[in-house]
Amino acid sequence: MKIPMQWIDQYASIPVDAQVYQDKMIMIGNGVEGYEEVGHEVQGVVVGRVLTCEDHPDSDHLHVTTVDVGEEVPLNIVCGAPNCKEGILVPVAKIGATLPGGIKIKKGKLRGVASEGMLCGGDELGVPVELYPHVGKEGLLIFNEEYPVGSDVKPILGIDDTVMDFEVLANRPDCLSVWGIARETAVALGTQFNKPEITVKEADGDIHDHVKVEVLDSDLCPRYMARVVKNVRVAPSPMWLRKYLNGAGMRSINNVVDITNFIMLETGHPMHAFDLDMVEGNHIIVRRAVEGEHITTLDGKQHDLTPGQLVICDAVKPACVAGVMGGEESEITEKTHTMMFECAVFDRAATRVTSRALGIRTESSGRFEKGVSVKTVEEAMNRACQMINELDAGDVVPGVIDLYPNPAEEKVITASCQRIARRTGVDIPADDIVRILKDLHFGVERDGDTLTVTVPDYRQDVEGEADLSEEALRVYGYSHIPGTLLRGDTTPGGRSDRMRLKDEISRVLTGMGFYEIMKFSFVSPKQIEKLGLPEGDARLNTLAIRNPLGEDTSVMRTTLAPDMLSTLALNMNHGNEDARLYEVAATFDPLNRTEENLPTETQWLSLGMYGKNADFFALRGVVERLLEHLGITCQITAGAEPYHHPGRCATLTCGETVVCTIGEVHPDVREKFDMPSRAIIAEVNLAAVALLRKPMGAVKPMPRYPAVTRDLSLVMDESTQVGPLMADMAKAGGAMLEDAKMFDVYRSAQLGENKKSVAFSFVFRGADRTLTDAEISKAMEKILKAAAEKHNAVIRG
Repeated sequence: MKIPMQWIDQYASIPVDAQVYQDKMIMIGNGVEGYEEVGHEVQGVVVGRVLTCEDHPDSDHLHVTTVDVGEEVPLNIVCGAPNCKEGILVPVAKIGATLPGGIKIKKGKLRGVASEGMLCGGDELGVPVELYPHVGKEGLLIFNEEYPVGSDVKPILGIDDTVMDFEVLANRPDCLSVWGIARETAVALGTQFNKPEITVKEADGDIHDHVKVEVLDSDLCPRYMARVVKNVRVAPSPMWLRKYLNGAGMRSINNVVDITNFIMLETGHPMHAFDLDMVEGNHIIVRRAVEGEHITTLDGKQHDLTPGQLVICDAVKPACVAGVMGGEESEITEKTHTMMFECAVFDRAATRVTSRALGIRTESSGRFEKGVSVKTVEEAMNRACQMINELDAGDVVPGVIDLYPNPAEEKVITASCQRIARRTGVDIPADDIVRILKDLHFGVERDGDTLTVTVPDYRQDVEGEADLSEEALRVYGYSHIPGTLLRGDTTPGGRSDRMRLKDEISRVLTGMGFYEIMKFSFVSPKQIEKLGLPEGDARLNTLAIRNPLGEDTSVMRTTLAPDMLSTLALNMNHGNEDARLYEVAATFDPLNRTEENLPTETQWLSLGMYGKNADFFALRGVVERLLEHLGITCQITAGAEPYHHPGRCATLTCGETVVCTIGEVHPDVREKFDMPSRAIIAEVNLAAVALLRKPMGAVKPMPRYPAVTRDLSLVMDESTQVGPLMADMAKAGGAMLEDAKMFDVYRSAQLGENKKSVAFSFVFRGADRTLTDAEISKAMEKILKAAAEKHNAVIRG
């Protein structure tokens, strides 16, 4: 919040420079982002009167002037402004003067005529037209009032102040005002806070003859106050008011509107003024909006209102969005004759929701969101009416409409001086605690160690003894906190079981040539729909993000497949010939909630590959080797997900638990993801893996006896599943069979239609002897018999 120091000084004296003031405010807990010395670049510019103005002999637009700047001899200055004429008072930059942008005025010649300075326009001095009226780049700034020649122009133009930029935190809404900052200033500098005496001069009449006010939703508007001003005299605001508003970052509009902005900045209470002639039925109704209503706000934009948004209405339609922005139709104009001041308190949450929904952020909404004191509404209203009197902007009608059904009670806190000292860790004397709280305008009564503290109406952040402790310590001084050496035991960090499992998986996959990818946890629902999941699939029930960055990141992932497919497609379309990728991440199930009512998170491993040597069997081998490393043995059955190729997919199970699904991407899904070539993906349930994995057992000694290898090629039906076949053959091989692997699949016309040849390798070893050919042949016969009887697989001829 930006505030000119001269405005603060009006209520609390500042006998120090800006840097010291900034440091003092910071040390009592008030953030200051910095300060700006307004007009510091303007030096040596004074008021001058143009004595003569003649055309330049060698130019059709330049003028040769003599200017009185209060010195013995007038200055000769050449000027090109079209509005230069004899007798006017203007800013004059003398030789050696400086202007914004580092411009320094030097003596020179223009087309042969000497010029001893420069007559200035408002833009050249950095003076906004709202601060002091001028014609901008079209000509000189001409003073409308009489000023002594030779006097400094900076106080006249309102560019002689220092603007402080305060960082007001959410817990101190009272400091979003000049009075709030002035109170803090008085405490920081040891000066006195002097609030103006407020008196209102009323004319004749009765407010009820001009307006009727109803509050239908007092839960969102706990207090609404209205006063009426008749015979409104709209005019430009005086220079001091324009200067203060400009320093605070607001532009001057007219005296009435400027009063509402001034009161908001000074007291922290947003206000609004309605032109009663434009209020249907002279009836103000505070209610929730209904379906189909809309409003055009002061910025000229039309907004559709939704039910539940609080609005200020006349007898027919909304006239203002409560706490956010007024309506264009009832704004104050030069034609306004009778107006109504509104000073109210609106619900914080409702104001924030409405402001965000409509996309309107204002100084008013910002204050209501942080909290406005319900008890100080009347003070702000009376201050506004006092300014109507002082600026002669109208006649205040007697009477006040104050709808305040549930007055807030006075807040009283009982505290202990000793507990405050223990809590702060500083031995603050009881007398100092009392003095500090009184300086902060708390009511304090002391009875021994016990304090009975009455909280000021505007301090909504103070709830208990802890808050009083903070107030006492920040003013007493954080420098009193004794220095202590760091002590305590440090706890060494560690990695959780889940982290260690991921590390182990990463090591294995990296060793097999895979690269890790990391994607966002949120995706577009359209990406999940591309998978072609059937209606009713739980993965279609996504958890929507309340405030997403966009539609592409609007729901939490229920599967990792879309991100893996899109990443594979990206690599394909960028010319990468092959890729082996994996991702370890969580999916979110909103249908199954935790005890904290949060969606269940399940860790998954997603694998994807494509390229010359990539096929279903290659990725299946990767998954099997990974599971074998983790001590998990799975059974393989055909069929998996809808987005897999129906003839090239499988499911890996361990007992009744599905551990992994694997398959080539379905052609339809490939097309949706813009994948020009075939790819294979797998998804491993790491939650199941964590439960099923077996730790490495005892180390076995190297075998003492040699192994014997036998290869076998079997012809079988195309539909025969190799996994169950291998399981039956391994069982038939008995204890001597150490390992069995498939190493080739062959198809040709010679084998016959719908036939395939699968080659297996068997490793036999005896634990206590060298096996004989007879023993191995007998085992192979059992293997062949099991393959023929159970799977109709015979030796390839």
